[in-house]
Amino acid sequence: MWEAIISFFLTSVLSVFAKKTGFLDHPDSRKSHGRAVPPVGGVSIFLTLLIFERDNPFFLFSIPLFLLGLLDDLFDLSYKIKLAVTTLVAVWFSTAVTIEVSIFGARIHPVFFVIWFVGMVNAFNAVDGLDGLLSGISLFSSLMIGERSLAFSIIGFLPWNLPDAKVFLGNSGSFLLGAYLSTASVVFFEGDLGYATLFLGFPFYEIVFSFVRRLVVKKNPFSPDEKHTHHVFSRKIGKWKTLLILVSFSLMFNLLGLSQKFYLILLYVVLCCVLLFTYCVLQRGDGNLKL
Repeated sequence: MWEAIISFFLTSVLSVFAKKTGFLDHPDSRKSHGRAVPPVGGVSIFLTLLIFERDNPFFLFSIPLFLLGLLDDLFDLSYKIKLAVTTLVAVWFSTAVTIEVSIFGARIHPVFFVIWFVGMVNAFNAVDGLDGLLSGISLFSSLMIGERSLAFSIIGFLPWNLPDAKVFLGNSGSFLLGAYLSTASVVFFEGDLGYATLFLGFPFYEIVFSFVRRLVVKKNPFSPDEKHTHHVFSRKIGKWKTLLILVSFSLMFNLLGLSQKFYLILLYVVLCCVLLFTYCVLQRGDGNLKL
């Protein structure tokens, strides 16, 4: 519980500091917020974990990506640099942690973990485009796999991040949460990337959908845009309804993963199809759809 109190306090202090120093996320053509917001949520969560979880291996492996995200917040790094560093961290984890990598029980080469980890960290970053969404998803995910300190750290930050957010996670926060929960999930599921993917099902859906969507329209699949699921939903039905719907979907995906039943992958596909169908209807501007 102390984690939540300290995280809340740190977010307050860092928010004031960021405003005075000009460390702000300014609105532009790709962003939906209308005013400059301090992106210091990731820093407050990191400092809280540094106090309570400094010996936790998942936290230790997340430190390079937190720093990468912080530099990205400050200097807007190239996606190539971020891809290279994320890959190096994935290789570091796969060589340092003795774990047999598999997909739904079938053993695979550890290189697949590297690919999966890079994709999942970027998936968390892609989801962080709506107030409270990534922090809400991460809160439930961390609770379900027993990462209580991370969960309470997020709880302390969450009041600042709900619509309309006064503080953002920043790339430092999305990279930190992505690295922490990806590694923690893999270990929780004893190296099974299949069940870990179901568990982190909404970020996985979003990164795959975004990648394919950009390829179809012949755009760079790594280029950012404002056509993610949360963008389209929130423009049509508002931030709060979108937040509740997407966090609920993520919670259902968490439960599918925890069940560790292979046949439930069919239910995962059905839920993804529901998301995709709704996205397509809203994207066409069908004002008759009521949610």
